[in-house]
Amino acid sequence: MKIAVATNDNSTVAGHVGRCRAFLIYQTDGSNIQSKEVRENSFTHHGQKNGGGEEHHGEGQGHGHQNLIEGLKDCEVLSFNHGGWRLIEDMKAHNITPILTNEEIAESAVLKYIKGELIISEENVCRSHNN
Repeated sequence: MKIAVATNDNSTVAGHVGRCRAFLIYQTDGSNIQSKEVRENSFTHHGQKNGGGEEHHGEGQGHGHQNLIEGLKDCEVLSFNHGGWRLIEDMKAHNITPILTNEEIAESAVLKYIKGELIISEENVCRSHNN
């Protein structure tokens, strides 16, 4: 199983997926981490501008997250701190399970997830019309 974790520093879990600098991609065997890859965020408008963009989600694409979905299509899970409901629904529609957590360390979040011990923070979903 491949688990993607949004990150800004290749170590901790980032909050805003669209503004994160990269994704840590962990290959697991169901109980252990086998490998880790850093995938730069070239999939989102904000990521392409290194987090400085003022564009609204989906400009020119509706509210879809197609580039992000395409960039993470080999992953079964995407973990991050908080995000918009449209992102969450788009991930689910493309068989990528969104996991919102307050866990700070990416590797710890992955290990807890595969052991069934990760605390999922559903209250971190933003329901604003701008997401």
